[in-house]
Amino acid sequence: MFELPGAKRIRREELHSPVSSPRFSPDPAFGDLYSRLYSDFTFTTEADTPYLENRSDNDEEETELRLFATPSNAPPKTTKIRLSSPGVSGGEPGFRVKRPQSYYFADEPTSDEEVALQAAAIDGKTILELSREPWPGCALPWKVRRISATGVKKEVLVGHPSILATVEERVHKRTRKNKKTRIAIRKKLHASKTKQQEKAKLAQEKEEAEREKRTRRNREKKVKKKAREKAKKASDEPLDTVAEHTGQTIEDAPQS
Repeated sequence: MFELPGAKRIRREELHSPVSSPRFSPDPAFGDLYSRLYSDFTFTTEADTPYLENRSDNDEEETELRLFATPSNAPPKTTKIRLSSPGVSGGEPGFRVKRPQSYYFADEPTSDEEVALQAAAIDGKTILELSREPWPGCALPWKVRRISATGVKKEVLVGHPSILATVEERVHKRTRKNKKTRIAIRKKLHASKTKQQEKAKLAQEKEEAEREKRTRRNREKKVKKKAREKAKKASDEPLDTVAEHTGQTIEDAPQS
């Protein structure tokens, strides 16, 4: 390692911090010079006369007001509030950030600017002419309804090329019929209503009659069925049951 150029040997004791040196005591001659330097100056304060004048003026504008409620036994105490407003400066009026004159006033246009203005500008005659031309791709005439005093005007596209044509529809005013016609209509409505009621009543009576007829027929069928079952039961009884009731057998029965 020590064969390398620029290598240096460092001992262990060199790594530790050196022993602190004794504290330096200032020379009394320097202290004398510092005291003489600062003692040569005299500090004075200058009175601000305009501030005092403004303060005296503001003191005249003070107003005594009672701001807070005090106890009943305490003497009345007032508080002074200084009423002051900023004075008007004598400078030139205007905007804080002034803008150049070109922001408010336009200079004479150049030839290129004049051509651009003419290309972008449009006169009133051209506007009126364009307003009469239809724009089928941009306008929806069927959604527009124009109402006038005489009726409703509708614009439709007719002809080829398509041109907007105005169609005026008269509003049908509803008029009241005379008394004789109203009475006839009322009678007709009453007769129609009565006829419908009678028709509904007849249909209901017919339905009730059919229901009663079906009920009576079902009842008769049940009675007949019951009678047949009873007769069949009586005919199917065995002969020994009959003999048991009479106390005789078939052989003992009298022969005619």
